[in-house]
Amino acid sequence: MNLEFPEISKRLLAASGAALIALAALSACSGEDTGSGDTSNAAEEAGDEAGAEEDAAEGAAGDGTSPEAPLPAGSTLDVGDWTVTPTATLDATDAIVAADDFNAAPAAGFQQSLVTLEGTYNGTETGSLWLDVTFGVWADGTFYDSIDCMNTVEDQITLVPDVSGGGTSAGSACVEVPADADTYLLYFEDILSFDGTQYFVEIG
Repeated sequence: MNLEFPEISKRLLAASGAALIALAALSACSGEDTGSGDTSNAAEEAGDEAGAEEDAAEGAAGDGTSPEAPLPAGSTLDVGDWTVTPTATLDATDAIVAADDFNAAPAAGFQQSLVTLEGTYNGTETGSLWLDVTFGVWADGTFYDSIDCMNTVEDQITLVPDVSGGGTSAGSACVEVPADADTYLLYFEDILSFDGTQYFVEIG
């Protein structure tokens, strides 16, 4: 027996079918959105990790106040009333010994480093670069001062003139250090400061 449905019933059935299809499609899209949400979270986590790595790299450079966190080679730093930029040649033995007929060779197991300072005096009186700034080489925990090497070098720092406020000065000094140390750093200290703060800079 054939049953005839009124036209309105047919439309209702068609509408119901369309609704079911739309519901199924919506469910599928919801599943896909969940996946895209996971991707977004993964991207955020990756960004956080990258930021942490950048922070760690910046922290590794250090503030220069300990041998474990030295400033990078070529850094400019403030030491007392002076702003100084140091450079150094770790093994300049041959050049130093040849610089003057009276210069002596280093002791057995040692080498001579050449340390050069370029500085600007920020004080209000008169500044002497070699008197105001104590410097030398730190090697495996031991300090080797620039005044301990008596050899004369070109632009000898002890011979450069004093300067007034805003003046600049530059000079070099010999520092005798062990030839077989594992770690070498430049070190600086304000001779007039009593807080014991020292600064350490890598040798490039």
